[in-house]
Amino acid sequence: MASAPLGAMSPGEAAVLDGLSLTSQLSDRGIVGPGSSPTLTVDVANDSGLDLAATSVSVAAVDTDVTTVGGLERWLSTSTAARGSGLGSGNISALSAGQRTTVSIPLDIARAGWDDSWGARALLVTVDGDSGALARHHTALVYASGIAPTTTALAVVVPVVAPDQPGQTIDATALSTLVSSGGALNTVAGQTRSTFATLAIDPRIPVSLAAGGTAVGRAVEWWQNLVTGQREAFFTAYGDADLAGQIQAGATQLLKSGTRDASGDVEVALASISPEGAASTITRTPSASATAANSSSTPGPASSAPAPVVNGWTPSTVGLAWPLANSVDAPALGALPRDGFTSVMLSSGNVGDGWGSVTSARVAGFPALISNDGVSEALGRAASATTDEQWDGGIADAVVRLSAFATDPTTQHATIATLSRSGDAAAVANLNRTLTALQEIAWVRPQGLSDMAIIPAVDATLAEHSEAPERLQMIAQLLQKNDAVSAFATIAQDPDVVTDPSARSIMAGLAVGLAGSDKWPGRVDETLAGLSQVLNSVRVSTDSDINMIGSSATLPIAVENGLATPVTVVVIADPRNNSVSVGEPVTVKVESRAQAVARFSAEAQVSNGTVLVDTWLTSTSGMPVGVVRALTINVHADWETVGLVIFGLVFVGLVAAGVVRTLKRRQTKGA
Repeated sequence: MASAPLGAMSPGEAAVLDGLSLTSQLSDRGIVGPGSSPTLTVDVANDSGLDLAATSVSVAAVDTDVTTVGGLERWLSTSTAARGSGLGSGNISALSAGQRTTVSIPLDIARAGWDDSWGARALLVTVDGDSGALARHHTALVYASGIAPTTTALAVVVPVVAPDQPGQTIDATALSTLVSSGGALNTVAGQTRSTFATLAIDPRIPVSLAAGGTAVGRAVEWWQNLVTGQREAFFTAYGDADLAGQIQAGATQLLKSGTRDASGDVEVALASISPEGAASTITRTPSASATAANSSSTPGPASSAPAPVVNGWTPSTVGLAWPLANSVDAPALGALPRDGFTSVMLSSGNVGDGWGSVTSARVAGFPALISNDGVSEALGRAASATTDEQWDGGIADAVVRLSAFATDPTTQHATIATLSRSGDAAAVANLNRTLTALQEIAWVRPQGLSDMAIIPAVDATLAEHSEAPERLQMIAQLLQKNDAVSAFATIAQDPDVVTDPSARSIMAGLAVGLAGSDKWPGRVDETLAGLSQVLNSVRVSTDSDINMIGSSATLPIAVENGLATPVTVVVIADPRNNSVSVGEPVTVKVESRAQAVARFSAEAQVSNGTVLVDTWLTSTSGMPVGVVRALTINVHADWETVGLVIFGLVFVGLVAAGVVRTLKRRQTKGA
């Protein structure tokens, strides 16, 4: 392996070695005071392909303004050189290609030369070479000199989802595992109980709980553990379905879960989640802390959407759309109000300059809450941390970003963080610790999402994004199949019993938590296969050949209905040649999960032979249903003549036998 002698590296920017990367974690949650002695732990990963000789890592305080959201983001998103005051250094031993090491560096804050103002300070971490820097890393800390100028309101949205589970509802056995000890859903309930988290609940979960009934172990107990004492929650789209992707893939309107199903239990559960009729409005009522902090604000309008009621519990916010992060363009945003949504939660990269300094906004005139990508990513790392060092890094990164909302006068002094929608228990394994740590910071004001909605909104522009073409192509396949099911369902007495479950299955397959996952293509194939089964559930079911005896006969063709609702179809039979003529199409009604027979009059045009008759179904309006099926008809028209001859011979034989018996009796009497 080649070696990179440090003295041979050129100075300045050219000295940076590609593949040598740094990350860091600051102790004390990233907050230091004038007399504190924090430690910065630096991870060095050598993926350069070269062996590195022993060297040092240094930390310097840089005089650049990071007390605004934009200034901090610009600093953290780059790794350029900068002059500063040295705060400390540490040595690292020789590092072979592919290896990584960690060094802890005590920082002498007194050497920074900072003024007494409270706020974030920039740090530059450098792997030093003899002639220049081999790697640089920008980070920051909160210099808590005095009192914070204002508090920062923070809402944390925690998804309650199960994207790995297919189907319009979650299987009772799988759901029992999810809500049991160690299960992903049970972990979320335990990690959020008695915290300020706002829950984003996939409505498919409570529907599945109700549909599974007693078969779902600990169902009621788990639900109560999840929602009891939880002031803030809202429902995602059914299945936590991707919203923007549907419009970008060609849909004119978003999929709806509906309330119809073959199962009465499912229908009752769906009706509670998506009530119809007069709306019960939910007013966004601010908490006491929110009112004090936003004394000039006035409550936003109450949502006009109906209020779901699940086991006596009602979410605090309704009508809120939550698309996939940074996926929304103008057509997708425009589709939301048309489909009944009254507001949207967008990621900061989708709005304005992308820095996320705005929290409550009007985007293209539509009410919007803006989550901050940087804070979300940092808290996500803390919530999923498996070591103290990882947790320190995540929480410190989040805290320094939050500090900018306290010092930046252009912000609303509030922000929203959203956590992973993967449904993985590991993603929230350290969530309770993270939320507790945030609550203990005096200048962080924990709030619910509805508190953010009452902050006076400011106008903001949409930074348009679209999902990847490959993903949209697969979404389009699902939508096209859904259109086929909708057309097919016109044969049903109750079309919604066909279309609603199919739409729910597609929505579950469009779960945001599957976006970017290598499991998603398989889920798409599985969902498409299920929809194909629906389309093939009404079919010509005659399996054996049909024997046509005589020149005229009735041909019975069986039709099977596998749907949970009666259907009316037109059966058509068309011989492939002129050996047989078949009567006009026959309309039949087939009951649910049953068969019916369409009877055709037929005339043989040949004495004997075999003919293929194509049979297919249509709706009464002529739309094809299912596939064409060829039936074999065995024609035996000459059997009619043969039968008469045989009958005549038998008759003559019987008469002759009678005459013979009569003559014999007379002869016997004469004797």
